[in-house]
Amino acid sequence: MKIKTYITLWFSSDGDAPSDIISDLEKIGFEPVTGNYDMVYNWGKRPTRDDLIHLADIIKRALDGRGVLFKLETI
Repeated sequence: MKIKTYITLWFSSDGDAPSDIISDLEKIGFEPVTGNYDMVYNWGKRPTRDDLIHLADIIKRALDGRGVLFKLETI
């Protein structure tokens, strides 16, 4: 079974352009999707708890101070 982490983004009109945010998340390994989520990260292996926390930390650093809130869901 492939494990995926989905991200939902909430942009502020006072923050960075959504196109810049999407571009930076693509550099981390996320891919844009349509539907209930904005982007998806496809794990090449079954992630551990520490892997998931590490990914969340990377995302937090990438979005820090940019006017974006995010929610992750791994299934």
